[in-house]
Amino acid sequence: MRNIETRHLRYFIAVAEEGSIIAASRALNITQPALSRQVQDLERAIGAPLFERHAKGVQLTDAGASLLHDAKQSLLQLEQARDRAYRIAQGQTGSFSLGIMPSYLASPVTLAILAHFREHNPEILLCIEPLLSLQQAQAIRSEELDGGIMAWRTPDDASLSGIALYRERFVLAVPAQHVAPAKRPRRLADIAGERFVWFNREKSSAQHSLLIAACAKAGFTPHIVQIGTDTPTILGLVAAGMGCALVPASSQLHAPPTIAFIALADLTDEVDIELVYSAARRSPRVQRFIESVRHVTGTKAKHARGKA
Repeated sequence: MRNIETRHLRYFIAVAEEGSIIAASRALNITQPALSRQVQDLERAIGAPLFERHAKGVQLTDAGASLLHDAKQSLLQLEQARDRAYRIAQGQTGSFSLGIMPSYLASPVTLAILAHFREHNPEILLCIEPLLSLQQAQAIRSEELDGGIMAWRTPDDASLSGIALYRERFVLAVPAQHVAPAKRPRRLADIAGERFVWFNREKSSAQHSLLIAACAKAGFTPHIVQIGTDTPTILGLVAAGMGCALVPASSQLHAPPTIAFIALADLTDEVDIELVYSAARRSPRVQRFIESVRHVTGTKAKHARGKA
């Protein structure tokens, strides 16, 4: 016999604790000869006697006493490992990696979802990655992220599914000291001559295209003087007086106090902010996060499509 199996350890522990093969066989509900063979097999595998036999029962040898301690630890660790594996399979523990666009992290809806998930899944480690939508989509496809809170999901991308959280519109962000009540812009045409801080065309192509089209409809092409990778960067440039910007309305939740936000009457396009996840691979932890999303938003099993 080369291998020691868990049954050998369980039988050995029972005999050691009962102090008798007869008593242990009764406790284990197996025959005395069968139990004796199992103990002998274990002794042969170890190469040393584990018990001293006498008329009243058995007594552990030094080797047996050492094995008893280790056997109990081994079975305990095995039980814990099995329990951990089961809880991971059920989505009760492990880690959940979530991408979030920086401008959406402070949204009340996002915060409520995160709080609900934490309350109901305290053993799951929630890992937040601030990423742009394009980066999130790529990371979800490659399984680097379990999901993401993002906009601009391509509607014909069958690799991703999404659940709408809320809809977002755009507002004008300007340095607060530059806004005079009498000259407060009302429509896009009112800011045609301004300098703009704009989103990176390569990294935020859908957002870039939507805002360029809105300006074109209003009769002008924006004079872009600075480029920002994400909304917090753009807001920082606006606060520094580099220009004005068209940003998601939720940007107001984390903007510097030196920035004023103005809703323009004809800047009405909205985008879906979604929880996005792999259409092919939905782990139990993803399902648990979806449950938190549905609890907070009141949505059912329907998927919203983001605008390209």
